Amino acid sequence: MNIEETSKQYIEDLQAVAGSTLQIEALELFKKRGLPTTKQEDWLYTKLSDVLPSKFEICNQPGELENVKVAGKYQIVFVNGVYNQEESFFPEDLIIENTSANDIDSKDCIDDEKDTFAMLNGAATTKILNITVPKNVILDDVVSIVHLSNFENSFATPRVHITCERFSNSNFVEIFKGRDGLKYNNLSVTNFKLEDGAITTHTKVQTEGNSAFHFSSVNAEMAKDSSFNSFTFTTGAKKSRNNIDVRLKGTGATASVDGLYALRGAQHCDNFSLIEHIEAHTESSQLFKGILDDSSRGVFTGKVLICRDAQKVNSEQLNKNLLLSKKAHADTRPQLEVYADDVKCAHGATVGQMSDEEAFYLMSRGLSRDRVQKLLIHAFCADAISKIGNDQIEKFLSEVLFESFEKDTFKHMEEV
Repeated sequence: MNIEETSKQYIEDLQAVAGSTLQIEALELFKKRGLPTTKQEDWLYTKLSDVLPSKFEICNQPGELENVKVAGKYQIVFVNGVYNQEESFFPEDLIIENTSANDIDSKDCIDDEKDTFAMLNGAATTKILNITVPKNVILDDVVSIVHLSNFENSFATPRVHITCERFSNSNFVEIFKGRDGLKYNNLSVTNFKLEDGAITTHTKVQTEGNSAFHFSSVNAEMAKDSSFNSFTFTTGAKKSRNNIDVRLKGTGATASVDGLYALRGAQHCDNFSLIEHIEAHTESSQLFKGILDDSSRGVFTGKVLICRDAQKVNSEQLNKNLLLSKKAHADTRPQLEVYADDVKCAHGATVGQMSDEEAFYLMSRGLSRDRVQKLLIHAFCADAISKIGNDQIEKFLSEVLFESFEKDTFKHMEEV
């Protein structure tokens, strides 16, 4: 079945379940768009026909709970795409409502209009978890949102909407974890709305099973003087795509949109980001790093759009890739689209292997080549993780990185 036939089948499957206004409108959007192909500019390097199932079946398997290490003392748990209230505990100040899709205004899901898989999520989902950080509330610890997957041959479609009210301060870590060997599909949507002066961080940790297909859409709409710090870490799944869309709509808004992908085997990860400066006196920065071993492939497309009225804007973007194998592959496309005339922008990209000069310097100090390689790999990753700016989350992510990537990579290096 080719991708056009798969699109038709998905429409037929979802028509049977779409009952709410939100679902029907999302399905109508999908009918116009269909599944993407490599002929489309935004999907140039990512083929989907080898990972998508022929039918769109929504997961209805009961989930099994597993112990997952989280970043802080609070956790909100999803199992196979369904919110598990019994296993969730969070601060009293946080307002959480598991809302029916029938009660959601489609205007709150406007990002679905841009994103094919967000449309599929909207057409399939029946519940949306709404999280509100009330005005002036400063959360005392990190809130982890855990997505556990242990099903096969269908789709989980979790959707979370987070509203950060005026002058609130919060930290969220979203963790995706599944079992190796299970062929499942996870389509998640996480939407942030930041009101005036709100500060929040969102760290996404993707450690899905090695046969999974993972797609996520993270969107943020930012008001005056708000601050959004996003970090996307990918080391799991057979094939994955991270879509990130940040809109700076208020004067004084600042965004940091960073990430790290650490891949091995035949893994494929596609990172696609759009940062839109809509208002004047706004700032954004972006650092994405990729470390690729074996025959893995990393893709980065980062677009910065500066609108006509967005004068006095600062924006910088950088993508760096480190190849550990001759068969590893990186594609990078930093892009600037500027319609204002008084802005300061910079972007760049690099793809290369470990520096011989750095290795020589360290070896001249008495370190072995093996030790030097490990140090350089760790330093490359640590530089990206340091962008998070929260010691607790950085320590957590460093431990995840070691367990999920560095440990096996270092062992492989010792065996060669």
